Amino acid sequence: MSDARSLSDGWELALAPSGPWQPTTVPGNWYLDGIDGVDTVWYRCRFEVPEGSVVPHHRLWFGAADYRAEVSVDGLVVGEHTGGFAPFWFDLSLDPGGHDLVVAVSCPTDEYETVWPHSKTTVRGVMGHHDARPGGWTVRGQERSSGGLWGRVTLSAHHHAAIDSIGIATTLTGADAAVDSTVVVHLLDDRPRWASVRLRFLDDDQVAYELWVETWLESGRNEVRVRGVLAAPRLWWTWDHGEPFRYTLHTTVEFDEGDLAASDRRLVGIRSIEVGDDWVWRLNGRRTFIRGVNYIGEQWLSAMTPERADADVALAVGANLNAIRAHAHVAAPCFYDACDAAGVLVWQDLPMQWGYEDSAEIYRVARQMVREVIDLHGWRPSVAYWAAHNESPWNEPWMMDEAGRFRPDQNQRLDHELADVFRRLDPTRSAIANSGAGDGHTYPGWYWGKWTDVSELPGGAFVSEYGAQAVPDLATLRTYLGADATIGDWEFHGFQHHEIHTHVGVNVLADSVEEIIERTQRYQARLLQFATEVYRRKKGERVQGLMPFMLVDPWPCISWSVVDHLRRPKLGYAALARAMQPVLPSIEAGDDRYGPDEPPVFGIWWINDLARSFRSAVLSWQLVDSAGTVLDSAHRSVHLTADAARRVLQAGPFALAPGEYAIESQIHGADGRQLGSNRWEFTMLDHTRTDDQSDRGAP
Repeated sequence: MSDARSLSDGWELALAPSGPWQPTTVPGNWYLDGIDGVDTVWYRCRFEVPEGSVVPHHRLWFGAADYRAEVSVDGLVVGEHTGGFAPFWFDLSLDPGGHDLVVAVSCPTDEYETVWPHSKTTVRGVMGHHDARPGGWTVRGQERSSGGLWGRVTLSAHHHAAIDSIGIATTLTGADAAVDSTVVVHLLDDRPRWASVRLRFLDDDQVAYELWVETWLESGRNEVRVRGVLAAPRLWWTWDHGEPFRYTLHTTVEFDEGDLAASDRRLVGIRSIEVGDDWVWRLNGRRTFIRGVNYIGEQWLSAMTPERADADVALAVGANLNAIRAHAHVAAPCFYDACDAAGVLVWQDLPMQWGYEDSAEIYRVARQMVREVIDLHGWRPSVAYWAAHNESPWNEPWMMDEAGRFRPDQNQRLDHELADVFRRLDPTRSAIANSGAGDGHTYPGWYWGKWTDVSELPGGAFVSEYGAQAVPDLATLRTYLGADATIGDWEFHGFQHHEIHTHVGVNVLADSVEEIIERTQRYQARLLQFATEVYRRKKGERVQGLMPFMLVDPWPCISWSVVDHLRRPKLGYAALARAMQPVLPSIEAGDDRYGPDEPPVFGIWWINDLARSFRSAVLSWQLVDSAGTVLDSAHRSVHLTADAARRVLQAGPFALAPGEYAIESQIHGADGRQLGSNRWEFTMLDHTRTDDQSDRGAP
């Protein structure tokens, strides 16, 4: 057995191995200690092994270090690790008494324009390069480093063995579930031992199922496979399809003498997940339309707490979302705990964002990361899909217009190799080589065209990115941008002046901050509602799921998020929540402004993402003016088929005077309970509009 204790106290850091040293917090990122512009920071602490200890083996365990860590104990290097998210450890023999621990953490920067951004030398995803991180694509794009010991550090004592990892895969066979588990046991003894490896599935502390295997363990690393069938287990579902039920999995390693050598407890779910080549997702055999969102919760991951992760996932559920994409990074473990508990699926990217050098070291580290992320999170019921790279250069010709050298075929071979490794190591999940090649990253109304262009351009069977930027509320903005901020200050925090000026019609140099906030938030809300409803009306026909970009700001920035870094919602959050209702009366609009020669007409749809039908429901609409007066209305009895969408009614054409109006729609069940509601606001102009006016953010 093990006796683990936290090494969270007494840490210091320095910019050189000889000091000077200053107190610091571990877990931590050195930028949060006020340090920036350096590539390597040294951490140290002193720990004690109790006098009289007879435990022969100790494991020094690190939750994560960004990016390279060299670990020394009592002046001797015990090992190193490269990669910013995975746990690593060293098995040591330690005498009783005090010991000095020193960790040199390196988070290198690359030379601007020659190496960075297109040929980066560290695989760090959005932690190292992203248009929503400090500095974006500019010469300042590597400032405010996320380097540091951001995971917890522990010391555990072991008599004979330790459990390194547990993999568990479940497939459904009728009412039963086949379980295939791989328990990696590290035997610390220098001779083989006969052992029993047991998996007990506990329901309310009672053993519901037990699987085991007896085998010889060799000294060192052993992969022990435990398989069996669970009769009629309770299943894990997303929150909109059922209960995200989890069993407590108690794993033990016992020697032939009956000694308990190692154990582990975690919450696991029994479920199957399939994503076909047609992008149809099936959870437990049931087709599931994905209403998701992209997520980068925190730029400095040591700041992510379980409470904050729970709150972020609750924001997603509050917006009627059943999936989250961990965008080009591996988040803190508490994020996945929250998704498991809430019943939210996770699309998981490797931390690969845009271009990397095609070197032996990049290949080595990236392949290692595939195994690490599977070991770390592959046992979780929420994790449903793997992606090796986000917007790799070989599929993104627009990158040639950015600073630095660009090669069109860069990383293509690497990405496909990584996807193959994912599929080989985890055949229970699908994997894609590059997000953006197969799924759709489509930004009409932002990087090109008008927001109404989305009607004809779904972008792919699975739309994994779309959206627009919006500036946070003034109270939030003033916490990091003062009244005298320059355009450079705005752009350092992510503001895309060209796109906002082109599509929203505001100018940071001329317009008031209040006007910029109002109009960008209104524009984002309108675009998100319109695009989301268009994609959802194509469900099952052309689109199988969608994930706008993105849920929250990961630092004090201006981005595509619908919730800022202080977790204050923008207008877009309510618009997204409305458009993502599982049962939605969708309003098919052509625009939000009409001239006197364009009498508006609207299609009224019902969309039902649930697995149940609703007989004798009532779909209704009302036309209201700015005072809330109902000018026209209609309703119809409808049968809402499970997992389907239908156009039922037409509202209009309407001959209206200039002014502000709205179409409102509701669906009520046979019992009178409201199943969903919607609203689309529009303006009747008193002149013939121009194309430029149709694309502006305010009337």
